[in-house]
Amino acid sequence: MMKQPYPLIVDLTNRRVAVIGGGKVAARKIKKLVAAGARPTVISPQLNPQIERQQIDWQPTTYRRELIEEMDMIWACTDDPKVNAQVKAEATHFQLVNNTSDKQHSDFYNLATVMVEDLLIGISTQGTSPRRAKQIKKELITWLKNRHGKESDKPCI
Repeated sequence: MMKQPYPLIVDLTNRRVAVIGGGKVAARKIKKLVAAGARPTVISPQLNPQIERQQIDWQPTTYRRELIEEMDMIWACTDDPKVNAQVKAEATHFQLVNNTSDKQHSDFYNLATVMVEDLLIGISTQGTSPRRAKQIKKELITWLKNRHGKESDKPCI
């Protein structure tokens, strides 16, 4: 777990982002990245059917360092913890990596978020319980809808 996390909001428009892996976890991350304005490069021999091919740049191959050399942020989402660790180990100090199989060896976590009009609320368990963050998100959405009207049409990331 990170000792002193620092929350921030990042504009991913025109940033080079990569997702290593093409399974269920990668599909969830890709959906959120696309909703945030990114066009991720996905490095994976296969793609989950939930991944919309026209929204990504697909490299239909296994991970190799040279494929991510120019990336700003990288999500290592393979089902092989060794590959995910390799991605983190090979990243430069300029690259931020989220190792989805090992939160203790990640540079950042994703927040569960709720957006209502111009209000953005981030929820984090610092990587310890995504399920708990998801439950709190549902409760906040219900509370906000009851208190302030409907949820925004803006994407919840």
